[in-house]
This record gives sequence, structure tokens and C-alpha cells, in this order.
Amino acid sequence: MLLTIDIDNKFTNFGVFDNENLIANFKITTDKNKSSNEVKLILKLMLNDNNIYFIDINNIIISSVVPELLDIYQKVAMVITGKNPMLISSGVKTGLNIKCENPKDVGSDRIIRAVGANDFNNDLIIISAASITTIDFINNKKQFLGGVILPGIDLYAKSLNEQGAKLPQVEILKANNVLGNTTKKSIQNGIYHAYNFAINGIIEKILIENKLEADKVKIILTGSFADILNIEKYNFEILENLGLYGLQKIFEFNK
Repeated sequence: MLLTIDIDNKFTNFGVFDNENLIANFKITTDKNKSSNEVKLILKLMLNDNNIYFIDINNIIISSVVPELLDIYQKVAMVITGKNPMLISSGVKTGLNIKCENPKDVGSDRIIRAVGANDFNNDLIIISAASITTIDFINNKKQFLGGVILPGIDLYAKSLNEQGAKLPQVEILKANNVLGNTTKKSIQNGIYHAYNFAINGIIEKILIENKLEADKVKIILTGSFADILNIEKYNFEILENLGLYGLQKIFEFNK
């Protein structure tokens, strides 16, 4: 079995694949203070809850945007399999042509999601709606042409609460109306619509700048806030665990 590990800024997502089938998936909060022994114990318990044991894991592949944790997870991988894990780095084949000024600057999280989309017959826009939101464009020639990075919807809410002494912390909810008739609803509506206007505006700009027809572009949503997005002007699909599927495909490319 293959253990895929996607270390992001807020959460670390794990997936176990039996060939191409994702048979187990779980995540923990990304914590730079955990030791390799703590990570090993947590991982062992979570795998065992899914009736999977260290002895079942033959290979491990890791993507990390948190450099401080990479050494810890490499040590854990070595304990589990007795060999170094595969790491998403500049020497790994991804099937993508990174057409950016400095390809090494592109986060591995963005790359694995692009590979996980696995549909290069169409031009792709991939939106990862998490605490840090990324919107990336990959054309039908497998060229990763760049993207946009912006705060997630939860950071909109957090910044209002922290910077406004009298503004309460609110639950993030969908809102049909723009205007709210209480302070709480005004904040909720403002957060929801501002975030969605930003996403929709960026999609429109990508289409215009690349001379694309909306009905010929595949839009994929992923991430913890994917269901809060409202982009009904465009055809889209929500895909969970996109990064894990990308890791599995990259492992197959390189093994």
C-alpha cells in the first residue's frame, strides 16, 4: 500500500492507496512542535482505526509547504518502511510543464492538486478554498501557467473580529441577500459576498486574459470551504482529496 502525506499550513492530510483506490483518509492539525515520535504514534493510531498497520505500508510520498516538518516526516517514513519517502521536489516527474518565472517557487500543494485533476483534454481552473485560497490555471497542453493566492474566507472573518473592537466573531454562512439588518448578519453577508465576488472576478479575468470560452473550461473546486463558493455562472465540479490523488499519480509516474 502507498501512504500519501499532504502537509499544508493548517492541516496535514493522509491517504492510503491500494493501487489507485483511496481506502483510508484522515487529517490532523499541522503542528510544528510535534516530535517524530508523537507523529508516529498519532499516525499508528489513525491507521489502526482503519485496520491498516505499518507493516501494510510499502511506500510513502510526501508533499510539504511547511519546511520545518519535512525532516520529522522523513524520519517517520523511514521507521515505517525502512526507506526514504518520495518527496515532491524539482527532480520529480509530474507530467506538468511549469511555465512560471521560477518553477521552484510554485508550492508543491498547488502542483499535486493540478496533477490530481487528471483531465488535460480541457483547460483547467483549480480553486482550492481553504484558509489560504489558491486559483490556478493549467491549459490543455499540460502547461501550468500560474495562479492567484488570496486569504481564505475564514481569514476574512478573523481579521474583522481582530481589528474591530465591537465586531463579534461570526459563523461563516451562505447568504442570499447582500444587505444584513443586524450587525451579525451584516458581517456574515459581507464576508460571504466579498469572498465570492473575489473568486468570480478572478475566474472572469483568467478567461478574458487567456481568451477562453467559459463552457470549454473545466473548473474544479476543492478544500474545506468549497461548498461555500457560489460560482453558478460557470460549470464546476467539487473534488475532495485532490492533493492525495495527485500524490498517488506522481508516485506512479516516478516509481
